[in-house]
Amino acid sequence: MELMVRSSFSDPGSFFGLMSMCAAHRAVLASQRSGNWDSVLTNDPDYCMMRAKSIQEMSAKVRDPSRRLSNEAFDTIINLLTGSLIIGEFSEVHTHLTGLKSMVDLRGGITDESIRSSSMLSAIITTDIKAASGLMTKPVFPLTWDAQPIPSEIQQRIRPLASSPLNRLGTGFSANTFLSPALLKIISVLRDMVFFSITYQTNPTVIKPGDQDFFRILNCEAEHQLLGYIYGEGSPNPEHNLHPIEAVTRVAFICYLNHFLIVSPSSSGLGRALTKHLKTALDGCKLPLLVGLPNQNFGLYVWALFVGAQGALGQPERQWFVERLARVAMICGWQSWEQISKLMAEFFFVVALDSLNWRSIWDEAMTGFVISESEELEFPSLLGTGALSLT
Repeated sequence: MELMVRSSFSDPGSFFGLMSMCAAHRAVLASQRSGNWDSVLTNDPDYCMMRAKSIQEMSAKVRDPSRRLSNEAFDTIINLLTGSLIIGEFSEVHTHLTGLKSMVDLRGGITDESIRSSSMLSAIITTDIKAASGLMTKPVFPLTWDAQPIPSEIQQRIRPLASSPLNRLGTGFSANTFLSPALLKIISVLRDMVFFSITYQTNPTVIKPGDQDFFRILNCEAEHQLLGYIYGEGSPNPEHNLHPIEAVTRVAFICYLNHFLIVSPSSSGLGRALTKHLKTALDGCKLPLLVGLPNQNFGLYVWALFVGAQGALGQPERQWFVERLARVAMICGWQSWEQISKLMAEFFFVVALDSLNWRSIWDEAMTGFVISESEELEFPSLLGTGALSLT
């Protein structure tokens, strides 16, 4: 990023691309204050002007054989792509990503030395992954390095003592029979990432200088794997083959990475897209289906609802997550925050760090919720009986 900023001082395309990113951030903040996403974002004059100038400069580079594959051309299109992600113009994201893929191929591919040895590789991979998360598709580019196991020396510093209640963290995932071995393998890595985050916030003195860079790369690997592991040979629509519980868990973890471990503002285009993807996955896992599954699946489902509600702060969809949480609580007979916090501790929830935000979501769900007549008919044997109580 530092080199991309530096190139903006000497190249008009890089400059206007960087300015379009800045204008996109400003437009998102303005839309957050007004609550009127679409009109503010699509009509923001500064963003529209900077984007137009950046596209004009990019077009000039494409017409010039000596500049079409230059580092400055890559800077320009990556900035354009990032600005579209921030705003939430995903048709443009797809267009710019297609152009970036063509440029990389013409330069010899993502593993070519001219790309690997430059500052562009990290920007290309990161932007591709974030675009894939927003579009909920497979990343265009493969990772150019082999995944490295977490060194035992780091694990010893970040993992809790054997007697710590934090060892329950993630056990609700590993015990779930509807999650595939591929997803559980990724979750085991994510568990150590959560332990690192906990350690960084509660005991930063044990963190060494290289730890943050290691886990930044690990975060990139994990998100790439979550996006891509479902795409097997000859599987054009792999999402249709996933069990609804696995589909919810996969999307919830992609949201968790972006909202909790790396902060993507809920009002950004990526944040809003992730919220909609998680709502779609949760809506596809129907409550009547959950009733017929082992009871612990309600715990995983509720964890995903909390992730969605916190990530949707300030968005219209937040109320949907809160109301769905209230419905599930009524079905399961949950009445107190203590019941919920004990259950959530088996997933990725840390009382000392997350309790304040999640307690407010729970209180919101429990305030003024009224069940409809149709829902009374849908669950006549469960409502009001606590038949699915997990305590």
